[in-house]
Amino acid sequence: MKTPAKPFRVSIAQCRGTPYEVGRAQARLFATTPKGRAFLRSKTTRFPWWFNLRAEQRMFAKYAPALWEELCGLADELGITMERAALRFGNDGMRPPIGGCSAAISADVYGRNYDYRPRYYGAQFVLLQASGCNASIGSSHQLTGRLDGMNEYGLMIGLHQVKKSPRFPGLSADLIVRMILDQCSTTKEAVARLRELPHAMQYNYSLLDAGGCAAVVEAGAGAVAARTDAWLACTNHFQSPLLRPLNHRVRAAHSEHRLSPLEAWASRGLSAEQMFTALNRSTSPAFFHGYFRGGGTLHTIVGEPTKRRVLIGIGGDAAALEEDMLDVSFDRWLAGEDLPVTHLQGQLGGMSKPVAWPPRPKRKKQIVLATTPAPKSRRRASLVSDSIARPGKKDPTPN
Repeated sequence: MKTPAKPFRVSIAQCRGTPYEVGRAQARLFATTPKGRAFLRSKTTRFPWWFNLRAEQRMFAKYAPALWEELCGLADELGITMERAALRFGNDGMRPPIGGCSAAISADVYGRNYDYRPRYYGAQFVLLQASGCNASIGSSHQLTGRLDGMNEYGLMIGLHQVKKSPRFPGLSADLIVRMILDQCSTTKEAVARLRELPHAMQYNYSLLDAGGCAAVVEAGAGAVAARTDAWLACTNHFQSPLLRPLNHRVRAAHSEHRLSPLEAWASRGLSAEQMFTALNRSTSPAFFHGYFRGGGTLHTIVGEPTKRRVLIGIGGDAAALEEDMLDVSFDRWLAGEDLPVTHLQGQLGGMSKPVAWPPRPKRKKQIVLATTPAPKSRRRASLVSDSIARPGKKDPTPN
């Protein structure tokens, strides 16, 4: 009988207070995770030649002062230097690449799948209410960044990687998503802000606000293009004439192939539940199973900005069991009602192709060296040579 795959578990953090207090709260939770314990066990840090703490501080002071305060709280709670905190959780340090994604946007519903390798996944959703910033709910990356989310005004945003290299001086995509959630309230404000920020890499950003304004912003170093419509779909390639020449030829073809079902769902104006099922079903054309290759679907997030409602599912087929899908009323959380759960789990690969993570170690095959008897001709030759070497011994071979 086949052993069932182990469910994939994601933590849920709920933080309120000043940015400094939020940083300390996230650090306490991080210290209890396997990644956090491994980070704290390592006492030596090799700083790359290009890392500069003052440059980091100037970047945050210019674009997101509250995030620098959050970094200070992280450093103090973890008992590490600001240099080490900025290298791991800042902008210009050890931020791993972020994966591909698929989004379908109508006037009322924003839905998206996040696809990448589980090894690089933050595996945490954060509900955050920090003074001086918009409250938000979203998927955390390196504690300070966000992959997607919704803020208190109903503005939703998600990132879509087009190319992971080259990297230019500027801001990382996950920090840009966090800044939009913290600082903007409408799609119009978000598009204007995305035009102002320096982009280190080439990404798409999909947006929807409570007024029903949908947009996709294509951004790279020194170039930004935006498009709006009644409904939109977004994957991992540029569509504007300005940025289309920058697409990766092979990856762009795969990304274009995924657009058709997403555009169909967006144009039909599906409800939140219907959009969630369409994206999260493990046999869906928008669901991917390459967890050990390029990437597989790690989570699905669907939002209704007008209702401040968010549906979250881990892995695939989360809607098949009620306990595997989280339905969040963000207005109730803003009113002070905390979520009654600290973790959310789901099945990577869904029910059609379940995957265990971390993968079970393969058993080493024991190689047994069997001694086979030598052929008769070889034994005969050996006995003849032995009789020659020992003159007094009779040759056993017949005449």
